[in-house]
Amino acid sequence: MKKIIILLLLPMALTAQKNYSKLLDAYVQAEFKVKEFNGTVLVMQKGKAMYKKSFGLADREWNVANTNETKYRIGSVTKQFTAVCILQLAEQGKLNLDDKLSKYIADYPKGDSITIHMLLNHTSGIKNYTDLPEFWPKAILPLSKDSMIALFKNKPLDFSPGSKWNYSNSGYFLLGVIAEKASGKNFSEYLLKNVIEKAGLKNTAMDNIDSVLLYRAKGYAKNRQGAWEHAMPISMEGPYSAGAMFSTVDDLYNWTKALHSNQLLSAASTQKMMTPYKNNYGYGIGIDSLKTHKQVSHNGGIPGFVSYLSYFPDNDICVAVISNNSSNATSLGRALSSIMFDLPVQIPYIPKEVKIDITLLDNYVGKYIATGPIDLIKKDGKLYRHRDGAPDIELKPESNTRFFYADNSDRFIEFEIDKAGKIIKSWFIGNGDKIEMKKQ
Repeated sequence: MKKIIILLLLPMALTAQKNYSKLLDAYVQAEFKVKEFNGTVLVMQKGKAMYKKSFGLADREWNVANTNETKYRIGSVTKQFTAVCILQLAEQGKLNLDDKLSKYIADYPKGDSITIHMLLNHTSGIKNYTDLPEFWPKAILPLSKDSMIALFKNKPLDFSPGSKWNYSNSGYFLLGVIAEKASGKNFSEYLLKNVIEKAGLKNTAMDNIDSVLLYRAKGYAKNRQGAWEHAMPISMEGPYSAGAMFSTVDDLYNWTKALHSNQLLSAASTQKMMTPYKNNYGYGIGIDSLKTHKQVSHNGGIPGFVSYLSYFPDNDICVAVISNNSSNATSLGRALSSIMFDLPVQIPYIPKEVKIDITLLDNYVGKYIATGPIDLIKKDGKLYRHRDGAPDIELKPESNTRFFYADNSDRFIEFEIDKAGKIIKSWFIGNGDKIEMKKQ
């Protein structure tokens, strides 16, 4: 028990010293040692690098280390670049955000009820092709744009266009096609000349599995036996304008500064992009807050790689995390952001199960609300997180009042109790945050 208390109190004790570089390093070093983080991290504040360091290997076969110059695939962080392309073309009068999809793909089902605006903010209802089982066996193939569109084109819409929100890589694939038709140029070419070069980025572009790329990281994943292996190969024709770019942490920072200083778009267009529509999503980017601190952010995931890019405009703080072994970049990025705002974080560690009196579990059973509903149930003398339509996840006791998710997701539930054993407060801990759970 002492070990747990020390680990929990350590961040708060360190935070009081205000040496943010050491605080950030302590957290990432623990993430590397305990969670096997592999990648590069950058934290900037008002133009100053508070922390920049790389961990692990870019190439495990040749024992080549990741460096600050390593180029990683960034997955869906690509979407904000695509959104800028579309907004630029709108400024040039080559398209209108209210244009119907049918203007660019004449035979698209219900294309006359879907607008570019809806594609940009994921309210089109078009089925997300990465959710389709038939996509993945073909993911290694260099499919044509027509072949890719055919995968999802005739699928029923998830909802009436504009009525709801659902993340759709398909929508952003279509935006790349629209950008090509409106500009008369190949998407990669338009992106490079009008966005990447304009932002002053030297190590960012659309990826191609056939190209020789200096300082390229290979992507890795663990198999069921826990051994590292090459991540599933995937052709970049599939991700395309929804997620086919590579970059470095320095370029992602420079990109963020260029975007927020209206270097790429007019102030009015930037404001459109940063407006939170349904589900707090703008154009290719999310707009929400970390506690009281406004942030614009997006994460990315593609086989073997994950990324996270967040900017706090009121504080001029930027956090970029890219990994080539599918580490939890979002959780790490949120934790580093919390450190910069003196919010409590938990240094990563490996929890150990202990035996407790199972009658204590009865106190914890019930329905709770954190960021969403959390149902705790008891079965076979164990506590579980229950969610309709999903497998129950066992919550293993670390103490009488603290439990960890048995799926190795680095999530915890903790209870504060009085002397009589009555719950005073309940907490969900995960994804770099600690959120109070209200019992219903």
